[in-house]
Amino acid sequence: MSRVRIRQLEAFHAVLKTGSATRAAELLRISQPSVSKLVLDLEADIDLRLFERVRRRLVPTPEGRRLGQEVEGLFLQLSRIEHLGNEMRAKGIGGLRVATLPALGFGLVPHVLAKLRHVHPGVSAVLTVAPSQRVVEMVAAGEADIGFAYPVPGTPSTLMRHPLAILPAVAALPRGHRLARRSVLRPDDLFSGDPFISLGREDRSRDNMDVIFGKTSVAPQIVIETQFAAVACELVASGAGIALIDAVTANFYRGRVVIKPVNPTFNFDFGTIMLAGQPQSSIVHDFLQAVTAALQAIIVASQLPGKSRRS
Repeated sequence: MSRVRIRQLEAFHAVLKTGSATRAAELLRISQPSVSKLVLDLEADIDLRLFERVRRRLVPTPEGRRLGQEVEGLFLQLSRIEHLGNEMRAKGIGGLRVATLPALGFGLVPHVLAKLRHVHPGVSAVLTVAPSQRVVEMVAAGEADIGFAYPVPGTPSTLMRHPLAILPAVAALPRGHRLARRSVLRPDDLFSGDPFISLGREDRSRDNMDVIFGKTSVAPQIVIETQFAAVACELVASGAGIALIDAVTANFYRGRVVIKPVNPTFNFDFGTIMLAGQPQSSIVHDFLQAVTAALQAIIVASQLPGKSRRS
């Protein structure tokens, strides 16, 4: 619909509501002759008479009343569209679906979501915590707007993965542990007889740990295996042993456990997963920025040699 036709319908609608070209002009903040011309042009374009003058009032004809019903619906719909646009500018699209690996899903992402809700209270969210392979599958199937995962072999070409942060593995010790005074720990320190809490074989970091620390003279005394670093930290905090975990999870247990760098170590490579070629909504953009900032804050606060993606 052309802009001219919309102006004609606006004038027609205003006259219909007020019964007067003069009062319609006041409502639209244009001159009375302009209103009259717009209505006359509309009548000429559709070849219908829309008003009769009765006792100094403009009374709609039957055709005018019928058209008025349609125009009322049109302007109601336009009002809804304008309201939706304002709402999306203010707080983004109202839903956010996030899938994340456990290392970010049990601490960092929930904290970021909670803060985001304070800024955008109208935003609803669905948070799924799952292994990286499942995160990739969910984003590929359109079940999540954004995912956080480790690199997954065979990721579909319909997805794009951007580096988010690369952080080293760190040691988590019970408070008061004999190794807590050391500035840096070596593999032999971790495997020198202390009960060791290990991530399970389904976690790729277990393979990385075996490669890096396979050259030590002693083997770890594994007493408990768990698939989640957060569970490992709970066990460490309870005095069940020591653990080697990602720095993000460790940061959320700082104060309950002692965190120490390890040399040599291996890295945890966090990345974002999204559909390729799809523009981000404003809420996804804000959320990703907040996650990136939270990871950077962990790197700075922990004085870790990690790298965070800046966007």
